[in-house]
Amino acid sequence: MKVVGIIAEYNPLHNGHIYHMEQAKKETEASFCIIAMSGNFVQRGEPACADKYTRAEWALRAGADMIVEIPQCLAVSSAERYAEGAVKLLAATGVVTDIAFGVETENLDALYRIADILDREPPAFKVNLTYHLKEGKSYPRAQFDALSDLDLPKNDLSVLTQPNNILAVEYLKAIRRFAPHIRPVPILRRGNNYNETQLTGELSSATAIRQALKEGNDSVLSAMPLFVSGAMRFDSQFPVTLEDFGPMILYRLRSMSLDEIAALPDVSEGFEQVIARAVRTSPDIQTFLDSIKTKRYTMARCKRIAISALIHISAELSDAILQDRDNLYLRVLGFLTCSRGLLAAIAGSGSIPVILRNSDISNCTELAKSSMAVDQFSTDLFGYVLGREVHRDSQSAIKL
Repeated sequence: MKVVGIIAEYNPLHNGHIYHMEQAKKETEASFCIIAMSGNFVQRGEPACADKYTRAEWALRAGADMIVEIPQCLAVSSAERYAEGAVKLLAATGVVTDIAFGVETENLDALYRIADILDREPPAFKVNLTYHLKEGKSYPRAQFDALSDLDLPKNDLSVLTQPNNILAVEYLKAIRRFAPHIRPVPILRRGNNYNETQLTGELSSATAIRQALKEGNDSVLSAMPLFVSGAMRFDSQFPVTLEDFGPMILYRLRSMSLDEIAALPDVSEGFEQVIARAVRTSPDIQTFLDSIKTKRYTMARCKRIAISALIHISAELSDAILQDRDNLYLRVLGFLTCSRGLLAAIAGSGSIPVILRNSDISNCTELAKSSMAVDQFSTDLFGYVLGREVHRDSQSAIKL
């Protein structure tokens, strides 16, 4: 049995995602497709446009057989940690044979060469990386410059100017380290670039789609399947934005001690002092983020810190979940009833607990339960913002 895994956020699900899913199943000849999907808050430190159960249902309607949640403490992380956590989850199913991911270059050799360097960390690279970090650069910038200092083929570094390629390198590295039995399947992206802000018809970027939704531009409807575009454009509760959580984030940070802020993921070198000062003089979330952003602390990193504070993610919990497989768990958000055989296969081959309902939590470690409490709290916060109860994690997974 071949099972292809895909790591995604579907924020929102659009035509390019459906193309990617179809190509993944076609190229791998897979019998089933499992999506490891971020929960209510996504990797760059923002709320998803819709709650995780709504997005899981979209994915099932688009052709996936099962959706499992990337725990919030791993989903709201750097690209490296996000990729590692998602790959470990898919590997722990015991059934995934391939992992498919999008790329924005045909120069696949460059992606493999860079992933190899980042995995091996040769002495010259480590020395260069340390030097650039001491210059006060952000980690991604320091990593890029450290690679630039090596004798790489001329065009290799150009691939790292695209976000899908950056994630692809991290997926390749994580597969090599933690799941060498799984085959990586790069799929060339169609349509415009990930960060393109202008709509380009039926194959537009998620960034452009979110911007168009914010502006009320009806041209965006053709870029998504009807079951997504209807909800995103005409349901007043969507899309959810960072501003919806702004007052809660500022309140949470103002109520935290310096030690508590210092214990958040991504906070180091006294940055808690900067956060504590800025939050007390900022009238809104964007002003706060703009005031703490620096060359070393990118906007995405600052947003992740803010969301981690909001939903009570600590660096200690995040590290424990990532580093010890015993603390991982497979929260099934939804599955097709015709794919029950996949669930049975995972139950027989998987190496971590499968969570379909509340009673399954008893099989988990205490740290896993703490992580699930964060996941549930994020769902409760979404319900508060949406003005309704979201399908709760204690209920059974959704079925189509």
